[in-house]
Amino acid sequence: MKKITNYINNITFVVDASSSMSHLSKDVVKVFDSQVEYLKRRSKELEQETRISLYVFSDTVSNIVFNMDCLRMPSLAGYYNANGMTALIDGTVKAIEDAKKIPELYGDSSHMLLVFTDGQENRSRTKPDTLKTLINSLADNWTVAVFVPDQMGVHECKRFGFPTNNISVWDATSSKGVSEMGEKVRQVTENYMTQRASGVRGTKDLFQLNVSVSSDQIRSKLDALDPTKYMMINVNKKTPVKPFIESWTQKPYVVGSTYYQLTKPENVQGYKQVALKNKLSGKVYVGEASRKMLGLPDHEVKVTPGKLANYEIFLQSTSVNRNLVKGTQCLVIL
Repeated sequence: MKKITNYINNITFVVDASSSMSHLSKDVVKVFDSQVEYLKRRSKELEQETRISLYVFSDTVSNIVFNMDCLRMPSLAGYYNANGMTALIDGTVKAIEDAKKIPELYGDSSHMLLVFTDGQENRSRTKPDTLKTLINSLADNWTVAVFVPDQMGVHECKRFGFPTNNISVWDATSSKGVSEMGEKVRQVTENYMTQRASGVRGTKDLFQLNVSVSSDQIRSKLDALDPTKYMMINVNKKTPVKPFIESWTQKPYVVGSTYYQLTKPENVQGYKQVALKNKLSGKVYVGEASRKMLGLPDHEVKVTPGKLANYEIFLQSTSVNRNLVKGTQCLVIL
């Protein structure tokens, strides 16, 4: 009997409620409520179930909401009051330990835990190594990330066990900083939720989208490009794209017709197309479907090449002076 896949996103917010956050209280409430409304809308559109938990920490840790369907989530107004010190470790450990008790029977469940702080740890009773061990022991359907105010916070949270690419710096001094942080949360949750249907369960590259997909998914969902419609060219030295392509095609360079091989983290704009090439067969897949297959959003995002087994990723060049990298290939649509 065919089974319905039920994607369940358990999203936990762990929010600093120390005294230093008091001047931003109204902004925190506004951004949190906006994020919840966004999750309500996207959960319906993507046909995914999203459940929210909320913890605040200062001298102690308090749970405000536990595993509630986002569609029933009320406003944070009246529940967030900043006062005290910063028990970040205690808050994170408590939230993880509670979330581990959520049943994961039958559905495709994932956990995303987002921690927000405007200062350094100064109150927890739990030791840093305890949190580090706990994070390192989590299954592959967990994503644990943190927003910190400065590089000192980055260094500290690395020591606590947060993955390097799951640590982001935000401006904790102004309303604008809170708003910008909220927008980044929206972007990463969008990336995460759109990738869930492609098999993504968790990531240690939340702020650098790690693009990966299985060979079976590509073969079953994408149509290969006619071999007479393109050519693959080896790049033997670092060279500007325009004269290089013209030397091969003997035609004027057409912006957007060339795709360069993704070999390192890069920013990908929402309008750029993506191509996939099978290393064994040489078959090429191009177009919006390829972009959606990789879970790329419709806005700019930094991507890191993931493990694609027998496939390579190519990004559309919209420049005439991009330097092609020695030892790579480029794809030209004829």
